[in-house]
Amino acid sequence: MKKNKLILNIVIGAVMLVAVFGLNFVNIFQGNIVHAATTVNDTNGKITNPLGGTTTLDQVLNLIITTVQVIAGILSVVYIILAGLKFVLAAGDPAKITKARAMLLYVVIGIAIIFGAQAISIVVRATITQVGSGQ
Repeated sequence: MKKNKLILNIVIGAVMLVAVFGLNFVNIFQGNIVHAATTVNDTNGKITNPLGGTTTLDQVLNLIITTVQVIAGILSVVYIILAGLKFVLAAGDPAKITKARAMLLYVVIGIAIIFGAQAISIVVRATITQVGSGQ
């Protein structure tokens, strides 16, 4: 059992590394992230924004939510596959089927929470904007 947990942790770690480095490579090619050695512009001495064009708190929060959603999406696929494997390996054992069903339920709830965060942030932002404008 310890061997299975070790393999699971290695797979999850590898997926997270691929997700993080994959996002950074995509952003580097799009020009959104500036390498740490080039954050100071030599021509005019100004420091460039390492987050690209994000200048407001709203844009930073959207960037964070999007990054977390990408990582959570990848991890949710891994956990759905693991839940399916648990169903297959249960071989009719009711206790193991119950555990696999619970795992699948928790993954679906996690997906709903993570991807619902964007909707919640939009609603909160719209409410604050509406209250601030006096409508």
